[in-house]
Amino acid sequence: MKPRIITIAGPTASGKTSLAIQVAQHYKTEIISIDSRQCYHEMNIGVARPEQEQLALVKHHFIADRSIHEPLTAAAFAAEARMKIDSILLQNNVVVICGGTGLYLKALLYGLHDLPTISPSIRDEVNLLYEQAGISGLVARIAELDIEAINQIETSNPARVKRALEILLSSPELPLATYFQPEKDAIKYPFINYCLNPEREALYRQIDLRCDIMMERGQLEEARNLLPDADLPVLKTVGYSELFEHFHGNATLQQAIDKIKQHTRNYAKRQLTWFKHQVPCTMLNTASAFKEIKSAEYFTGLNTGK
Repeated sequence: MKPRIITIAGPTASGKTSLAIQVAQHYKTEIISIDSRQCYHEMNIGVARPEQEQLALVKHHFIADRSIHEPLTAAAFAAEARMKIDSILLQNNVVVICGGTGLYLKALLYGLHDLPTISPSIRDEVNLLYEQAGISGLVARIAELDIEAINQIETSNPARVKRALEILLSSPELPLATYFQPEKDAIKYPFINYCLNPEREALYRQIDLRCDIMMERGQLEEARNLLPDADLPVLKTVGYSELFEHFHGNATLQQAIDKIKQHTRNYAKRQLTWFKHQVPCTMLNTASAFKEIKSAEYFTGLNTGK
């Protein structure tokens, strides 16, 4: 069997982890996580990191293997993950990729164009605009420069929005999409991308339930411990930002929890939209996903690997 990659993507709380473990066990292989937050050991409950029992079933990579003080970029992730994939495929015919961070997946499979160098003056300009006008001010400025960019970024994530504006100000002659186009160094292995596509209301119920379980397991205390680092970009994340606002006296605990649920539902919707339009994916019903993956004998028309 020719070495190949199976990707299991999808929105938060859709059941990706359990499915990926099932697939990895079937092929007796390992999992590469494409989650831009689960890689940090300080973030656990709030990012729904796999349970220890799950991690014991299959070897995972990029789970709690670095600190929030050592941020991982998409390009750095892609380079490191490709080396791990090479190593895994020396022993196995299949490697499973699992997660919900679309840009990490795109960088890993297709490569990314080099980003422009951001000058200190542009960074200061963006930070000042954020202080004066908030995230809505940043989004409005991006729309002036590249209206299509609004659909390519997480507009509720200050770090991502700041970065997008910095790129556009640094290279105003190019649209943001330029930097998300495939590079010449697409991964050399054939791959197939699956995306879990649960029924919307069922997904939202699962999100609300998981948020309640997270609070029961200690998410409030986890966020409190991270409060001294709240200004770090990686902590501008759903499940933490809302609780930081509560700690600062800007929301009651219940208001913060309600916001977490709302923002998580919004994020899940954006994830689905991203995977439907940014990478070629076979959309799967959660109930039949494993059976469909297991029965797929060939990769027809879905890979650009060599």
